[in-house]
Amino acid sequence: MLIDFITKNFASFKNETELSFQTGARLYKYKETNTFPGKDVSVLKNLLLFGPNGAGKSELLQGILTMAHLIRIGGTKSITDKLVYNPFLFNPNSAKDLTYFAVTLKYQKQIYEYSFSYDADHIESEKLVLILSNSEKTYFERKGQDFLVLPDKLKGLTDNLRKNALFLYLAQQNNDLHASGVFTWFSEDLVFLGSNVMIPEKMLELLSNEKLKQEMIDFLSFADFNIVDLNLRRVAIDDPILRKISTQLDAPLPTDRLEIYTSHKVYDDQGNVLRTEELPLSSESQGTQRIFYIVLAMIFSQVNGNHKTIVIDEFDESLHHELADSLVKLFNTKENSNQFLLATHDLELLDNEIRTDQIYLIEKDFKGVSTLKSIFDFSDSRNLGRLNVSFLHRYLKGQFGAMPIIDLDGLKETLKSIHEEVKKSNNEKKA
Repeated sequence: MLIDFITKNFASFKNETELSFQTGARLYKYKETNTFPGKDVSVLKNLLLFGPNGAGKSELLQGILTMAHLIRIGGTKSITDKLVYNPFLFNPNSAKDLTYFAVTLKYQKQIYEYSFSYDADHIESEKLVLILSNSEKTYFERKGQDFLVLPDKLKGLTDNLRKNALFLYLAQQNNDLHASGVFTWFSEDLVFLGSNVMIPEKMLELLSNEKLKQEMIDFLSFADFNIVDLNLRRVAIDDPILRKISTQLDAPLPTDRLEIYTSHKVYDDQGNVLRTEELPLSSESQGTQRIFYIVLAMIFSQVNGNHKTIVIDEFDESLHHELADSLVKLFNTKENSNQFLLATHDLELLDNEIRTDQIYLIEKDFKGVSTLKSIFDFSDSRNLGRLNVSFLHRYLKGQFGAMPIIDLDGLKETLKSIHEEVKKSNNEKKA
C-alpha cells in the first residue's frame, strides 16, 4: 500500500509537495469502509484530486509513474543513456536543479521509505529506510558514488554501480530481501490507468477464465450496460506504420493482438429479441472502453492478491456522473481491498460519502507553480468533519481555492477580435 508520495522540482511542482494516504488525526467518519485501519499505520482506500484544467493533476500522477519507470529499469539501461528528467522550467535555478522523489509504502508487513534525487546525467542521492515498530533503520544510503550506509552483504556490488543507475535495482537483482520488496511493489502492486484506453494483454487474458468473464458480465449488467456476453480472440495486426518501423529496426513486431468482442441483443420493432450481434471493444464508446479498463484492473487486483494501488488519471472521462459516483462508493466498501488514486473534474464527487482527508485540491499560480493541499488541512473542515457540510458548495464559492478564474468578457473580446481579423483577411483576398 502507498502511504506517502513526495516530489520536488518535477514538472509544475517546483516546491516540495506531499500526497498522503495516511488517515487524518481524530477523524473517525467512515472509518470502517473508507480506511484500512492498522496498528502500525492506517491508510485511506482512495484519494480524489480536484483542480482546474492545467493545474497539475496529471503531472502529479506522472511524477509517480516516472518514479516507477526509473525504478523498474534501474534508472537507465546503459552508461550513455539519459535519465528521464523533467524539472520545473520556468525558473532559471530549478531548470538546472535536482528532481527529488520519495515514497513511504507498505509491502507485506514491512514499511519502507525510499527516495532518490537526480538530474539527466546522474543519481545524486539514494536512500532506503526500514520503518520498525519503535524505530527507523537506514538500510543503505549513498551520495553520488559514495556510500554512507551499506550492509556488508551488498558491499561487493558497488563496483558495478553506474552513476546513472539506481542501487536498489542492482540490489534486487542480487535477491536482496528489502530492495526486492520495494522493487516488487513498484513492478506489481502499482497499477497505472492513463487517459489513453489501451488495456494491457495481461488484463485482457483474465477473460479467458469463464468465471472471471461472468463476473465482468455481471458487473456490466449491474452498471446498466446492454452487454450480454464477451468473447476474447486474437486478431491480425495490419498496420503499415508498424510494418515500416519493424523494417527500419530490423526487429519483428507482434503480428496479432487480443481483442474483446461484446455481444448485444438485436430487437425487432415490437421489442422481441431476434439474435445477438458482436462488436469489437475498440468500436464501443470511450465510456464503455474506459469502464472495461477500470473493472479489469479491479479484477486483476483481486486475482493477484489485492492490496494494489491503482492510479487513474481523468477518472470521470467519458463516464456519466452516476457511474463515476457508484465506482467511488464501491472503492469505499468493506469488500474493496485495494487503494485508488483518482484525478477528476467531476465536482459532484465532492459530496460523495468521503472524508475530508480523502479530498486533495491542486491549483497553479501565475508563475506556473502547482500547489497541492488537502481539505483536511483547513481547520474549519477538520473540526466540522462531514456533518451536513456541502464541500461542493464551498468549493464553488472559492473557499478552498483551486478554482479556475474565467474572464468571460475577455473570452468574448478575443472571439470578436478573431472574427474581425478573419473578416478583414477575407475582404483583402476579395480585393
